[in-house]
Amino acid sequence: MVWLIITHLIRIGVSNEFLVFFWLIGIPEEPKAKGAGPQTKGAGPLPKGAELPASFPLLLQRLADAFEQHLPSLLSPPCASLCLQGALQALQHSQSPAAARLCDAVIGLLAPPDHAPGESPLVAVLEDAERGRIMEAVLAAAPPPRLRELFQEQLKGRLLGVACHRLANHGLQRLLDHAPSDVVGVVLEELGPALGEPLARGHHGVAVALVGACGRQAELQQGALRCLFQAFGCWEPPQRRRCCVGALAALQPLEGEDPQPTLGAITPSGSRLLQLLLRFRDPSAVLGGLQALSDAHLQALALSPPGSHVWDAVMASPSVPPRARRRLVRRLKGHFLSLACHRNGSRVLDAILASASAPTRAAIAAELAPQRRALLRDPHGRGVEHRLHLELFLRSRSQWERLWAAPRGLLGALLED
Repeated sequence: MVWLIITHLIRIGVSNEFLVFFWLIGIPEEPKAKGAGPQTKGAGPLPKGAELPASFPLLLQRLADAFEQHLPSLLSPPCASLCLQGALQALQHSQSPAAARLCDAVIGLLAPPDHAPGESPLVAVLEDAERGRIMEAVLAAAPPPRLRELFQEQLKGRLLGVACHRLANHGLQRLLDHAPSDVVGVVLEELGPALGEPLARGHHGVAVALVGACGRQAELQQGALRCLFQAFGCWEPPQRRRCCVGALAALQPLEGEDPQPTLGAITPSGSRLLQLLLRFRDPSAVLGGLQALSDAHLQALALSPPGSHVWDAVMASPSVPPRARRRLVRRLKGHFLSLACHRNGSRVLDAILASASAPTRAAIAAELAPQRRALLRDPHGRGVEHRLHLELFLRSRSQWERLWAAPRGLLGALLED
């Protein structure tokens, strides 16, 4: 498939020099089967510090001209469509002004503004397996004014149907990833009260994209939290909010009149929702849900591949008060050895050690020091023992405290003392 893509690029006049750049930027992967999910991203931007030759701006312009000239032939077959998606991605990463013009050309061909009243060519395109991916690339690369215009003309008032469609919902996610704040506000107002419907169809990415977009706008965060909690049945009465972590993690609405805080299955999308909410300006709702869990459930969250990232957000989010963070970490007391000897738990423990206060770090070291031999027998535990410097802790507590109190650059010198 990759060679077919390159053949198409050469046929429409893209130079060999630009093919190298195009390859470095990353050609999108081949599409999955129908309805299998959103397009996987390419290789991403160039490595930090890499510089492009001075000739590349002109080549970018030529790329856009060549693709615009041959646009109808690039809508199908799939390999040609991937050429167009890759070009939009390359132009977007390079911040070339030609990106907006190529986006306008694709929109004019696939979703023209002069459509019949009551119709939406954009929705029809998003519901198509092949052309929908092209439009997703356009929504990721188009400037905010163009996204606002597209939304107002062809999506507003149709959001629930788009969110519930097995293919079109991915286009809505891309729009939310890049939409200006006023568009996000309208989406929240229209779709938020009915968010349970796409969730019931398994379109969890819509909720993740909406919460992520609202997280970038402080004034929308409380409304997004309310709509999400209402969709999972944990908004009213207020005591049901104590059960929010288990409901969101499993992506299962609460059942019964008096549910109890618990933690069952943890899904990647559910974990992502919790991480986003912990980065809201006021994360108290999720923090209250975490505090309501048992110690065993908090440990299980740290050992879960997706759940461990919730702990990462607890430790890294600037919105989480230090006092709340300390209370949650203390709940892991007695479980530090099992965390240290686990693939995911050891990473959570590293995050805790990196941001913990000196007394908390010393308490963890004191619990693990008698278990140093057990740590050294485990590959994950061995790494924790090394990073925590337990040998130094057992040999000289004062020197260990000096080491952790010193700036990072002085650690090596202290260890040599």
